[in-house]
Amino acid sequence: MPQRTRLPAIAIALAALCLLSPAPDGAHAGVIVQSDMTQEHRAQPGERYRGTIVLRNPGDTTAEAKLYQTDYGFDAEGRNDYGPPGQLPRSNAGWISLTREVVTVPPKGTERIDYEVKVPSGDQLSGTYWSMLMVEPIPETSRESAADLPEGTTSVTQLLRFGIQLVTHIGSSGETALVFSNPQLVKENGKRLFAIDVENTGQRWLRPSLWLELYSQSGNPVGKFEGAATRLYPGTSARFRIDLGETPDGNYLGLVAADGTGDNLFGANVELEIK
Repeated sequence: MPQRTRLPAIAIALAALCLLSPAPDGAHAGVIVQSDMTQEHRAQPGERYRGTIVLRNPGDTTAEAKLYQTDYGFDAEGRNDYGPPGQLPRSNAGWISLTREVVTVPPKGTERIDYEVKVPSGDQLSGTYWSMLMVEPIPETSRESAADLPEGTTSVTQLLRFGIQLVTHIGSSGETALVFSNPQLVKENGKRLFAIDVENTGQRWLRPSLWLELYSQSGNPVGKFEGAATRLYPGTSARFRIDLGETPDGNYLGLVAADGTGDNLFGANVELEIK
């Protein structure tokens, strides 16, 4: 596949912003997922394949969990959407059949839940399709038992759901494309970060790793700053952040590049005013 390089010009003035990160969830569950949280398979239209989810109960008493499907989407603003299964254009939820929807796991034991994926036939499919399988532990204290509480008291149960991403790639088909937007400077934990939104406008998922190459106005290299890789499904976006370290204030030319693996290389020229 030929190398794909896109270099739109983006002129920006960086301003300091403060972003708050959510606190971690401290909930505990009687059932946990022991298998991979992302299960991907490559298949052709009309094919069937099977997969397995392994649940473990680390506790001393029998535990239960219910399983159900949702769609899954997210964007650069931090929104996550777990909508009804089969609503997104690239949802594979309707292809998936579960052997069980309620599972009982013995103490200190495990349970396997098999699923089957039947890929529709025809030549209209291309790229990546996905959905989410939710595993939600069932608390020992049911809603009905709350009626036995003394008058004026309330029982609060905190649950932690596990989301397993079930991904189907139609062979190696599907175009790849990334679009860059909204470059800015943010401050997090005392660090100055360059941030830019990246959207997957193609048909196949990518896990691009991002970096920024800075140059002086005369073209002399200033440094290369690397960011973390993030998975992007088609139609989703994420905000990538790159630590600028101790880069002095001033005007810079830059190249933001994203390596989508293989021959997929995407980029954007930027002009930075750091002050």
